[in-house]
Amino acid sequence: MSAAPILSIRDFSLEFWTYRGAVQALDGVSVDVAPGEIVALVGESGSGKSVAALASIRLIPPKLCHIAGGSIALAGRNILAESPRSMGHIRGKQASMVFQEPMSALNPTLRIGRQITDLLRRHEHIDGAAANERARRLLAEMQVSDPLRVLRGYPFELSGGMRQRVLIAMAFACNPQLLIADEPTTALDVTVQAQVLSLIRERARARGTSVLFITHDLAVVSQLCTRIYVMYAGQIVERGSAEEVLRRPLHPYTRALLRSLPESAVPGALLPSIPGTVPSLLNPPAGCRFRARCDMSEERCAEAPPFSSDTGTHAAACWFAQVIPLDASAVAAPLTGSAASRDGSGLEDDRSANPASTIAAPRILVSVERVVVRFPVGKNWLGRPAATVHALNGVDLDLRLGETLAVVGESGCGKSTLAQLVMALLTPSEGRVKFDGVELRSLRPQQLRRVRQRLQMVFQDPQASLDPRMAAWRIIAEPLQVARRLSAASLRQRASELAQLVGIREETLERYSHEFSGGQRQRLAIARALALEPELLVLDEPTSALDVSIQAQILNLLLELQTRLGLTYLFISHNVSVVRHVADRVAVMYLGQIVELGTASQVLDHPAHPYTRQLIDAVPRLHQAAASAAPSVAEPRSNLHLPAGCYFRARCGDSNDGCGAPQVLRTLADGRSARCHRA
Repeated sequence: MSAAPILSIRDFSLEFWTYRGAVQALDGVSVDVAPGEIVALVGESGSGKSVAALASIRLIPPKLCHIAGGSIALAGRNILAESPRSMGHIRGKQASMVFQEPMSALNPTLRIGRQITDLLRRHEHIDGAAANERARRLLAEMQVSDPLRVLRGYPFELSGGMRQRVLIAMAFACNPQLLIADEPTTALDVTVQAQVLSLIRERARARGTSVLFITHDLAVVSQLCTRIYVMYAGQIVERGSAEEVLRRPLHPYTRALLRSLPESAVPGALLPSIPGTVPSLLNPPAGCRFRARCDMSEERCAEAPPFSSDTGTHAAACWFAQVIPLDASAVAAPLTGSAASRDGSGLEDDRSANPASTIAAPRILVSVERVVVRFPVGKNWLGRPAATVHALNGVDLDLRLGETLAVVGESGCGKSTLAQLVMALLTPSEGRVKFDGVELRSLRPQQLRRVRQRLQMVFQDPQASLDPRMAAWRIIAEPLQVARRLSAASLRQRASELAQLVGIREETLERYSHEFSGGQRQRLAIARALALEPELLVLDEPTSALDVSIQAQILNLLLELQTRLGLTYLFISHNVSVVRHVADRVAVMYLGQIVELGTASQVLDHPAHPYTRQLIDAVPRLHQAAASAAPSVAEPRSNLHLPAGCYFRARCGDSNDGCGAPQVLRTLADGRSARCHRA
């Protein structure tokens, strides 16, 4: 890098004091971000990515940590020597941050306009009228279609994608030299993610802003970033250009991360996950910290490895960096032939253990027939509903015994409502839901309780769904205690068996949920769901908050459990790569309707509906350049007032006069269904 870096972190070490001792969160970390450059910081949870980012702009309270060594310079200024008052001016003006969860980052009690103008007036010293106009222009630059309405609104009135655009607008408000983006797209749909990434890239390019981008999504890194730093257990283990690191990784940890990606594997096959977990930083191991999980480990790995360089810019802290073979099977490649894999590489044989693929006329476990779900919103002066949310609008769907049916679509399309309907947590306004041939609405409460034991749910956030006051074995055994009233000894024994089934060690069952990692908590949630030996598991975004390595472990567990126990999965997700890997069939939802339904290869490799094509095109892929033009930022129509004709036509580039008529889900020549007259 010829120009002086905007951000320069040199041999920086930081510790957190706890009652158990000092946690060595960062150990000799060095990172440079050049002017106008987008640099990625990647690694598993607990590797130190967010700590490094927060420390770079002094957002960690000094009483909570101890700086053990090193330096941080921002635009030539020694950040560690600045006063708190000076840092208040630097943050927002010279450096700004976009956080992972916009709802937590925005003040829920203040209107959006007030939050933006307060920031502008603090750093720019302009009057109220000028600040309001500047705020409107900022939102317009973020391609917000109605800036004035958004400025008058509160954060909870906006969608997740809109809130994230507001945060990006605030981050760029004062033309900072450095933008830190901490997992800004983790919880977003693929279309909204593509929009947010495009906005960050274009605004940074237009204003010459440097970006430090923190993520565990390597496909996003491939499309957005120029250089990569890979972190593991508080240390940088590899650095180099995005092209070099992703195509020829030098460190075994980087290679293991790439192998864990579902897009690089045969659909339905077990993923090569990374064994073990990140070591405790209370007492980190000497030498290479990855050696306990590395299949190349030798005695000399007990000594700290130097950075070995492949080129002038590409280097890794590994004794084997120069001798690792360039093995095509070890590095994730662009998945362009998935259709051929399904149709001609013997994949059907790989999935033959699944009952859905071997039974000629599979039993229908769940049947959803012409279901409509409406929710009243507010009341007028007569006490009647002021408005109605049309959550589901004529859904027909069959779920076959033993199969994995994935439901994909943007937020607000009705995926979670459909899941609650199948779980008998909602009653349809119109239509019928049958489980094993019995209509759920016709059952008496006692009968419904017995049916509910045959279907269970695994939620997106295990930390929020598990009782923090219960030990792990009690969390697993609670459904048995409620439904069958077993003795304490029987409950403990059954909890141990279920824990072993999902890969949780017996000796950890006395711990509480917060003492487990994210992947272990998800295993706890799965074990709990299996306690009553259900036939159907509804999986609501079970891997969206997990790192790629932990995601691979959970997907492998789900595939193994399905084969062993004959489970049926209703898999709700917006991760198309995960859906491609686990699903037998895919249903695509838009505005409360199923717009396409077919096998995974049909829907994901050769989409028939324009909305499905838009979803697939928005998915970031390794080794594939990002789209030159920003995707449309049009958001889904409000489900308070349903449009006439095709619900998608306002966002469809191929709409014509025929789209003005209501569209029906019709069967195509290849057996799939699509709600489009041009399919």
